[in-house]
Amino acid sequence: MRKIDRMMKNSEKVRESIVDSALWLFGRFGYEKTSVDEIARRAHRAKTSVYYYFDGKLSIFQAVLQKEFSIVRDGLQEVRNRYSEDMKTQLVSYLTTRMALLHSAKVYIQYMNSAYTYGQNEISEVVDAAREDFDRWETEYFRYLCDEGHRAGALSDAVNPEAFAKLLSILLKGIEMQFFHSGDYETMKATYETMVELLVSKNVR
Repeated sequence: MRKIDRMMKNSEKVRESIVDSALWLFGRFGYEKTSVDEIARRAHRAKTSVYYYFDGKLSIFQAVLQKEFSIVRDGLQEVRNRYSEDMKTQLVSYLTTRMALLHSAKVYIQYMNSAYTYGQNEISEVVDAAREDFDRWETEYFRYLCDEGHRAGALSDAVNPEAFAKLLSILLKGIEMQFFHSGDYETMKATYETMVELLVSKNVR
């Protein structure tokens, strides 16, 4: 059993090294200009080893995006756990941390600023699938947050959890685009964080 466990752990390390190498290369040079050969070289693996774990560059790209969004989710979950007893602080921290974490998802942001975002193609399908997983997780959180707000008397009963979750998701996606395309992240960040503080303080009792 121990030998099998060691083999599995080693296999996970090899796969992770490939994903990490691809993440660095995609983030620096882009998907189109990165080859499987380059990914293998950076991971210090044979090209056949890369193909043992992945069907090709597209499936590596998918794994990279999944890792980026996993990092975002883990960071946001940490915020939720840290401020579990203070909904107002939790919401402010979640919304501000969210943009910072997404900004650090370099491969995803690079895609959002590329020509691949226009029209349906295999790249956009992979990105959409990764984003949909994150959106489902986040929408569930926003519904939960609204329910907790009702129970605590911090939100009016007129606020519908489903509508609250959908509208907040749409609003945040629109703001994301301004962050991605503004070219002045620090100014956007400072303005956004001030707005979040004002809006949450005003509307959450």
